Amino acid sequence: MAEQIPMTADGYQRLEESLARERDRREAAIEQIAALRDEESNLEDRNLELAQIDLQTMEARVLELEDVLARAVIVEAPEGEERVQLGSVVMLADEEHGRELRVQLVSAVEIDATADGPTQVSDDSPVGQAIKGRQAGDSVDVELADRTTRYVIRSIGAR
Repeated sequence: MAEQIPMTADGYQRLEESLARERDRREAAIEQIAALRDEESNLEDRNLELAQIDLQTMEARVLELEDVLARAVIVEAPEGEERVQLGSVVMLADEEHGRELRVQLVSAVEIDATADGPTQVSDDSPVGQAIKGRQAGDSVDVELADRTTRYVIRSIGAR
């Protein structure tokens, strides 16, 4: 059996929407290729070649999204959870720099930099690995490129 992919309900929904957009793009590309093929002068046209390459990329993305969604298992952090888990929204304090960060722990396949709400942190990133399973009040040291940053987990909640 294929490996299951845990993810949040929001992440699943975003991936479904992305799949729908990719399917629409693929259909438009197929129509464009058919139109270019109908014009005999375009049989060796560079536009036809580029459209076929784009179609292959779109088809690969559609297959990838279908696979991820087929293996997805929706996991939500229950309200009042004491430990950080997938779906948890965590308030982190970086006391050295005097700032707080509100992050949500999500799976790597559902990261969306344009999503509204808390900053998404992948469960396989250094920050994600450091906070997973921890509880409010814990301090975690995270190695980021050339330095180590200490965060204190201020609170844990659900989105």
